[in-house]
Amino acid sequence: MKKIFFISLFFLPFLITSQTLKDAKEFQALSKKMCAKSSECMKEKLKDLPADQRKMIESQFVNGNVCESRYKNYVVEGQKPANNQPTKKLTKQDLEDMKKCAKDMAAFSCADLEEGKVPESCEKFQEED
Repeated sequence: MKKIFFISLFFLPFLITSQTLKDAKEFQALSKKMCAKSSECMKEKLKDLPADQRKMIESQFVNGNVCESRYKNYVVEGQKPANNQPTKKLTKQDLEDMKKCAKDMAAFSCADLEEGKVPESCEKFQEED
């Protein structure tokens, strides 16, 4: 019985780390989905711009740099921050909320996004602290 206890203590940190990595990857995938919708809408608006202006804006906004940078300050519970910036810790509930947000965002129209509307499920992720 003691052996099982000590073996489980040995493997517990690996299990926790494994779940943290899974959650971090899931968060990254969800944030990319939400940014993809923004990029899709932005591309539609850029069609009328001159080519040089369109390329400049696309390089910063459409390719995800600006959008994805919004999510760099988030870390899932148990994850170490990638930089020295202040971080916002995401709980399991936050990840579940983000799944709903990504789903709702995909169904949202570009016209609504242009008007500044966001799905209700996404409002908590729009706040800047």
